[in-house]
Amino acid sequence: MFAEQINQFQARFTETFAAAQKRAQARAKEFEAEARKVLDTLSDRAQAELKVLLHQAQGLSKEQVGQLGAELVKLGNHLQELSKSWKAAARPSDAANQDGRKSDGRSVN
Repeated sequence: MFAEQINQFQARFTETFAAAQKRAQARAKEFEAEARKVLDTLSDRAQAELKVLLHQAQGLSKEQVGQLGAELVKLGNHLQELSKSWKAAARPSDAANQDGRKSDGRSVN
């Protein structure tokens, strides 16, 4: 009788353990499926965010190139003004050179 009770207890324990294991496996599969869905969603979001960031980087690059071009135009204008002022400053010395002397101080005649 005692051996029979032990056998019944073992059988119930084995059945209960097997049922708990099946429930745990089913729950683990549910968690895995949910985790995969979350990862897929995050992956899609990450890819979309990456595309947005790359697009913004390209836009910023275009804006930076435009700003660089504007600055180069300003620099070119400034250099032209400097060139004109240097030419204007050099003209009075040209007038002095035309009074009969070469630029090295010797007389032309």
